[in-house]
Amino acid sequence: MPLQPSVTDFHSVGAEPDPLLGRVINDRYKIVEQIGHGGMGRVYKALQAPLDRLVALKVLGAGHDRDPNFYKRFFLEASVTAKLTHPNTITLYDYGRTEDGIFFIAMEYLNGRTLSGAMQQDGPLAQERVIHIAQQICRSLREAHALGIIHRDLKPANVMLLRQHDDHDFVKVLDFGLVKFFHGENPEGDITNAGTFMGSPHYIAPEQARNQSPDQRCDIYSTGVLLYHMLTGKVPFTAAAPVDIILKHLHEAPVPPRQLRPDHIAEELNDVVLKCMAKSREERFQSELGAAALCAGYLAEPASD
Repeated sequence: MPLQPSVTDFHSVGAEPDPLLGRVINDRYKIVEQIGHGGMGRVYKALQAPLDRLVALKVLGAGHDRDPNFYKRFFLEASVTAKLTHPNTITLYDYGRTEDGIFFIAMEYLNGRTLSGAMQQDGPLAQERVIHIAQQICRSLREAHALGIIHRDLKPANVMLLRQHDDHDFVKVLDFGLVKFFHGENPEGDITNAGTFMGSPHYIAPEQARNQSPDQRCDIYSTGVLLYHMLTGKVPFTAAAPVDIILKHLHEAPVPPRQLRPDHIAEELNDVVLKCMAKSREERFQSELGAAALCAGYLAEPASD
């Protein structure tokens, strides 16, 4: 259940009147305009009183009453996501339910572009830029993994690039709503839909495709796919049908990124990507903090040809 806005999760806003426009949610959030909608609900720009702060307000769609576990799952996942405070992770300010049954989540309002948009505009990225972006993604994951949370849906649409001072690629990782605990027992029982297929076919780890219990190493795999995509301008596996893409993740070796752009990708960075994308999670980076090895080791300094 995504808890944060992802550009590809929402479609362009239609011309139909929206009954929530102008409404004040829970005496705090005045809805200014709709900025997207999709299967999970709608996302609005809203003004928070009395702070006079812009927020992204996600309002979940109707029909959740059919799921008896939804209420527990919503509040558990929102409360866990709210514990993420790293600067490279989007901030969740508030969540709740209105008197008339509307579930909402108030998040940091971001003014930037997604990594997918950046790659569409800029093409393959220089390896120094890739390393800078990847380090920040890994720092975000590192905090989450330390709290026993895995992302499970890393993709370019879930990475925002902002301009902050002199940094034009300041990263915010979105959509930590697909949470899954991997340290010890979940005190609330299995209410995060473990065993349910989650993730995006182009970036999914083999064990996720097999519906095996995921851990932090599935995020390491997806980070490797992100690195591959940024460096080459291509995803490692494509096919007409999503199931065929997944089968390639399971059974085919990717073309090494350096083979696609030999003059632009250092051998050391090529090896990092392939290690992240090992089919067996035992052959990937094994840090308990997920991608900490990427942050502290191989990507500590830009590699050169």
